[in-house]
Amino acid sequence: MKTKLIIESIFIVTILLAVCFLTVGSYRSAQIIQRKSNDNSISDEWYYLPAFLNYAPNGLPDFSQKQQNDWKDLEGHQALCGSVCLADILWWFDSQHENQSGYPGDGNDTYPLVQDYHAPGVPIPGPHSDDHNYNNVNDNQTPYLRSQQNGELIERVAWYANRQKDMIRYEILGPFKGFYNAFKLLYGTKQWLLDCNLQNNYSVTPIMRPSFSTIATYLRNNSGIILGIDFPVHKPDFIPSFLYWGHLVAVAGINPLGYIAVSDPYLDKMNPSVDPYEHNNASIVSHDVYRVDFTSPYLGLASWWLPDYRGGGALVIGAIVISEKS
Repeated sequence: MKTKLIIESIFIVTILLAVCFLTVGSYRSAQIIQRKSNDNSISDEWYYLPAFLNYAPNGLPDFSQKQQNDWKDLEGHQALCGSVCLADILWWFDSQHENQSGYPGDGNDTYPLVQDYHAPGVPIPGPHSDDHNYNNVNDNQTPYLRSQQNGELIERVAWYANRQKDMIRYEILGPFKGFYNAFKLLYGTKQWLLDCNLQNNYSVTPIMRPSFSTIATYLRNNSGIILGIDFPVHKPDFIPSFLYWGHLVAVAGINPLGYIAVSDPYLDKMNPSVDPYEHNNASIVSHDVYRVDFTSPYLGLASWWLPDYRGGGALVIGAIVISEKS
């Protein structure tokens, strides 16, 4: 018991120190990207992450977090939204660097960002075991073991993003719970790149309270973007925005006039599906489009929000940006 309390205390201190680092780092990153951008050069047309005919034929994939009951958290809520968003982005970058004449199940794997995790089931679509088979995203025959690196892409990403999370009682984190999840996702992403020996090929940038123009510029530079959003229900402005990361979505497209398209691990608004496994086929996506409103009801937390998200709206609190270095 004493050892566990010591571990919990160490994690809380780590989080508090990270707050200072992330706040300063995100401010500097936002300043850099804003200096690079030229508002006069941005058109008023939609821009989507490019499609790759091999394994990402409709741009950013749109995997689901609803695939297994053992993906739920201790409170019974469907979890792993951040891990699913990161899996979308890793798959998309991997497809960019693979043979453009490839196809799912071709048995070829020339880029290490996503690998063949040897799902126990018959390769789908096959015929070969392959890094871009649909059941290499997830195979429900594999149980999710939180304490072990096992399973397919989403579960392996979740292990990186959730390591040691279950050593901490969530109630001791209090309002830090959302930020703690984002903090673990950030460093899990960096560790994934390190283990793939690609740490020098990509940058991973946290941004707190990102502006819409900053997100637009990053997307037009073909960066992978995970947005941290939360719902505007009695959010006091005096609490720092990094504490609120209630849900995460990945940005698939953007229109500078005030619209955004997201791959949402939980919702499929534009292309509804009753089968959560269907979206493991990366050609099936629902890039849900939302209107952006710049009159945020909580300006201290977010400079813009999505007023039509799930009926009550969602504040855009933060972002994790994965960019390929030139």
